[in-house]
Amino acid sequence: MAEEKAPQAGPVGRLFRAGFHALAALRGARAFHPNGLLLKGELRALRRDDLALPEEPVAVTVRMSKGAGLPGRVPDALGLAVRIPAVGGHPWDLTLTTSGTGLAGRVLPRPSRAWTAGRYSTLLPYRTKGELVWLSARAETSRHAEASLDGLRRLVAEGPVTYLVETVRANGHRRPCATLTLHEVDDDSPRPAFDPMLNPPPGWELRPGWLSGLRERAYEGSREGR
Repeated sequence: MAEEKAPQAGPVGRLFRAGFHALAALRGARAFHPNGLLLKGELRALRRDDLALPEEPVAVTVRMSKGAGLPGRVPDALGLAVRIPAVGGHPWDLTLTTSGTGLAGRVLPRPSRAWTAGRYSTLLPYRTKGELVWLSARAETSRHAEASLDGLRRLVAEGPVTYLVETVRANGHRRPCATLTLHEVDDDSPRPAFDPMLNPPPGWELRPGWLSGLRERAYEGSREGR
């Protein structure tokens, strides 16, 4: 049976778009992950058979944020967004959120108390080469900071913060694909609008289609509202 098409123009899609538009307009910022820090980082490929990453280490733009925008050190679903420079076309935007483990856990946001605790997940899987693959990240730096933007700023100021990026299959099999190292907070550059719907890796498509379609409507409403 063919996969159900994403509800791009249906009433549910329009409702999602309008709701996220209103929330972004009210906040004057993203509907979700409204508050964050932009950071300078480096992505270094460990293997390229799963994800065709640049062969050489590449400078990347990273935004770390609190999903619901909760104040101070209050635990929140923490976000990790990475923009990889254009590789033969357009940049890639990867967005991950703190989550649980296992098949059920990695598709649901999970509040975290620290920026280097637990795992980050793309939540929705990608379909590539006929199989479902998630991207996941976990900190390799042992230093911790509470889930506040001030805490994150201090953490990066103390020294590089490194995450291991992995691909994850539906059966739970993990394979390292890159390291992501954060070097410094970037207070001066323009804030990019990370969008995994517009800028996926070539040959990778978010699934399921109907849910990624609703997510696309949400991103559209959030972009327009802010």
